[in-house]
Amino acid sequence: MRRKVARVLFCASLCLSLLAFAGCSAESTTGGASDNAPSGTPDNASTDVAVASGAEEFDGVFDATVNAGNTQEVVYVNGSWFDMGRQYGLQQKVQLENNWASVMAMIYTEADDAAYNEAMGKILKHYEADEPSVFDFLSGVADGAGISKEDAIVAIMGSSVLNYDLMMHYDPERSKTCMTVSAWGNMTLDGRHLGGANLDAISATPAAMFSDMISYPDDGYAVMASGGMQGNAFMNSEGLIITYAGGPHAAPSEGAEVIDREGTFLDTLFAYWYTATKCATADEAVKMLTETEWIHTGNINISDNNGNAYVVEQKDTAYVVRKAGDHGEEDYLITANHFLDESWMNDSYEAYPDSVPRASTVERILLDNKGSVTPRTIADALGSIRYYDEGKWSEENWDFGGFYQFHSPEGDDLEFKTIFRTIFDATDLEMFVLRGHDEKFRSDVPFGTANYYKLTLGEGMQATNKSAETDARIAVRNAGAELYKSDTEDADALECYNKAAEAVHTGCNYTIMADCAGAKGDKEQAAILYGLATSQFTNAQRYAQASYTTENVIVD
Repeated sequence: MRRKVARVLFCASLCLSLLAFAGCSAESTTGGASDNAPSGTPDNASTDVAVASGAEEFDGVFDATVNAGNTQEVVYVNGSWFDMGRQYGLQQKVQLENNWASVMAMIYTEADDAAYNEAMGKILKHYEADEPSVFDFLSGVADGAGISKEDAIVAIMGSSVLNYDLMMHYDPERSKTCMTVSAWGNMTLDGRHLGGANLDAISATPAAMFSDMISYPDDGYAVMASGGMQGNAFMNSEGLIITYAGGPHAAPSEGAEVIDREGTFLDTLFAYWYTATKCATADEAVKMLTETEWIHTGNINISDNNGNAYVVEQKDTAYVVRKAGDHGEEDYLITANHFLDESWMNDSYEAYPDSVPRASTVERILLDNKGSVTPRTIADALGSIRYYDEGKWSEENWDFGGFYQFHSPEGDDLEFKTIFRTIFDATDLEMFVLRGHDEKFRSDVPFGTANYYKLTLGEGMQATNKSAETDARIAVRNAGAELYKSDTEDADALECYNKAAEAVHTGCNYTIMADCAGAKGDKEQAAILYGLATSQFTNAQRYAQASYTTENVIVD
């Protein structure tokens, strides 16, 4: 994937609004066999949407007719760092190529080939010398996707890897969107450790298109990541949860300590997955993340099964660590897109008028359910369309004060929407994922069912896939029982039910193939096939629920 400045400048203005991913829509893949070949490489990887391996230049061509649907919901990676990167590259080839293309379209107005090559060369040398696991992973991605290591960096880490001065900045008067929550101890039912995050973005943004990733490194902890490398929610096998929300481009006030950190360079979203593979506790994760060189700004919500929880409010040159109680919280922490610590110069409310109401809404719902908060409570809080601000509830979440904003936790802006939501129960190592909105008619995600699917992190790929199958079979059984009791036949409900039942059968066929590959010791092929199987089971869960109820019955 080479760069050619003259050919790419025109599409910088298009940004992500015209970006759409190759592959089939959710409607065309979730009811039956996936369109991904068993090799894990999508059969449409050579379409014009992708920048084909070996192409002479990037010409800025996107397929604007392909919608946001995924060809897969879940990918597995396992083994060495190189092996995991290769498996990710094989299974997410089209997504990576399109992510690279969209990044290049954005940055070429501010960065040329010389800047690109110099930055990529420095980063590769840094990783190879100081963080060989990252270098090996990126090398594997390049090998699996058929791209260069330099382009693999951009495809995985985005435009921010070039230089802080070259980053695309949001309007300082609008929120960067996304939000997070963690709760434990006296706040939750039975003291469970829970967490959640909304990923808010333009519907065609690369972050919305990547599959969930479940990783089993030889050297590290297993991790569930909704949205893979481009998601904002991560949970590992020790019950550590790391979620992320963007923050203001704040500057520390006079007298605040400014940190000149020297350590491992990691881009934001990749860093959270990598940290989750390395750290068992929140304290370890805070230490690792605050010793890392940053060029991003935002809030990192970190919590573990031992009742330790922190928010790191960080920018490239400074950070502040806060914990529950610093601002009146008791056994919970919430982040939207403003900083709370007084050492930051920005007046967060004035800079981000839609951010504070979103945080206040989630907080109000938690406090109203203190002692009985469950994953469903977290889901309802992050999925609220109404909002709570200045002591009262408002049903209308729009404000037209010169620019569009949304005040409710579930993104409802004209440009930015909640693209997917993640809920974690770290006590039982469960992850619930919703593509789109709880209110499907407000969603920007095509063919969204407004239902969650559930994945439970097992000791290996086979165990995780089996739990997904069990949950799919239960959902289909419950749907069938409900439809049987109905006095009238609903054609739409029957269609969803048949999609769910067919997906279970397809998933079982992929499972047989995956078990055989595993028995032969082919971990790569097993990972690909288990990913295809689990993708079918997750879709079976969603469509089974959609066939008989609008309730998110998977989340309890």
